[in-house]
Amino acid sequence: MEQVLKQFKTVTRSYTVFHIVFFSLGLLELVSFILFFSFFTKSSLVAFALAAILLTVFSYFVLLFYYQGKKPEQLFELRKQFLLTHKDPQTTIASTLDLIEQLDRLEYTYYRLPKYFTTLSPLLQKFSCWSHWKDVHQMKELLLLSVIEQTIEIVKERPLDLQSHSSLGDAFMELSKLYTDPGELRPTLWTSSEYQSPEMKERFTKAAEKALIEFQIVKHFAPQNAWVHAKLASIYKSLGRSKDEIREYEAILQLSPQDKEVLLCLGILYFQVGQTAQALEIYEQLKQSDDPAAAQELISHYL
Repeated sequence: MEQVLKQFKTVTRSYTVFHIVFFSLGLLELVSFILFFSFFTKSSLVAFALAAILLTVFSYFVLLFYYQGKKPEQLFELRKQFLLTHKDPQTTIASTLDLIEQLDRLEYTYYRLPKYFTTLSPLLQKFSCWSHWKDVHQMKELLLLSVIEQTIEIVKERPLDLQSHSSLGDAFMELSKLYTDPGELRPTLWTSSEYQSPEMKERFTKAAEKALIEFQIVKHFAPQNAWVHAKLASIYKSLGRSKDEIREYEAILQLSPQDKEVLLCLGILYFQVGQTAQALEIYEQLKQSDDPAAAQELISHYL
């Protein structure tokens, strides 16, 4: 895993170096041309100076198109090498999920400054994320898709194995989270505006709906399992489907009538959708219990 992470950072960092080198070279040539323009106009060197600038620009775009096609192939090959180190499907899936966890927030840590330059660290962190968030995002996506593909094969072999369907549902949930803005959970971190694009939202919805299908299968065979209702409620919340979320919490409440956390969540949802009478009933129930803090939190959502 350490070797894969090292190779991944080497591959992706090289593209940033490529951009920096050409940007610096182009800027140097342009500044030099402007500063020595009067000198160049008095000789034939002006043609060579312009030719050098044009050659730099042309070379940059030619190499850029080449690298844009090469990088996805390198990431695919890196994933392939990692997967080939495991033979057992379950071990492969577990190791892949571990690698995905290691990639979390990696885009913020590509470049580090000495301790006496700490004031510049936030700026460098932002540059690191701006340069590499898409690389990390793409690698996570490739790995999660491989987990999903392998889990689907397991489901095909054992179609009534609820654990396999749960694992597949979890994989789709992780994939849907990949398309949500990390800044929603970590407001202090810089994130790309591309997370708000229609394409990202569409990918999120598709992945979340596939997760719903898997957990609905589990629910069909294990309707008395509170865990699967909680999973479904979580997905409905992410999709903004409050009424469906309420239905799942009501099912959990039937299984665990005294669960104060569920009562609180359900009461808040009732307030949000305008079912105020039901919310006040839950408030009264929490008020009479030994957890008045939950009752106060719930009533704070009133009106």
